[in-house]
Amino acid sequence: MIPGEEASMQDHLLWGRRETLGAFLSAFAAVALVREARGAARSGEAAVRRWLDGQQDIAEALAAGRLSGARWAAEVERLAREVEVPALMAVVNRSEISRAGPPFGNDPQKRLIRFRDAAGQPRRLAYGAALFDFQPHNVITPHGHRHMVSAHLVVAGRFRVRNFDRLGDEGGAMRLRPTRDYVARTGQVSTMCSERDNVHWFVPQGGPATTFDVVISGLDPGAPDHLIQAVDPLRARRRADGTLLAPVIGFAESSRRYTAAI
Repeated sequence: MIPGEEASMQDHLLWGRRETLGAFLSAFAAVALVREARGAARSGEAAVRRWLDGQQDIAEALAAGRLSGARWAAEVERLAREVEVPALMAVVNRSEISRAGPPFGNDPQKRLIRFRDAAGQPRRLAYGAALFDFQPHNVITPHGHRHMVSAHLVVAGRFRVRNFDRLGDEGGAMRLRPTRDYVARTGQVSTMCSERDNVHWFVPQGGPATTFDVVISGLDPGAPDHLIQAVDPLRARRRADGTLLAPVIGFAESSRRYTAAI
């Protein structure tokens, strides 16, 4: 072999070894990234399961009378700041999800969620969990509640949220005080209880949107499990103190009047 050919052969062998080493390192890096992603997924799932346990703890405390509705709402809002929405939805999407039937009027589609434990068994929870899938025309029309609390975490899109304190009832009307009117974005939560923001109203903004809801009902022994009444704040009589006397209306009428354009 002449000297030039020998040098060329050495370069070729060296280049081949470099290619082999480069391929090995690339494969090693890919495996490391996969392992890291799997580790992050497991870590995210563990965090979500701890979050679900936190929801269970405060739901049990509320039902037992150890927490007030207002304190429960504050704890839900604290928990909302601790959960990563993509990790929560990854766990939700691996859970048992079922449609709750066709929606009424302008209502969004409701899907019930049944979580599973680490062994794959259905979890028994002190609260109900559901997804509400809004198309742009869907609305949760203004309504008030009794014997229950609820929380609504935005997991996709955004909503205009309007709330009112329910101060009392007079004949066929609710006496209300407007409290909030804002746009809630992904990761924000809206809560309601008897003590505050008992009346709420949700309209999606700029396209489809979804909420993850937690509901606890049956909180008043001897009373119905829950009572939900549609109310008409836009046709309310305003009093000198700024409160509203808003007629209670039927849900069919509410769905006709309260569209996504309002």
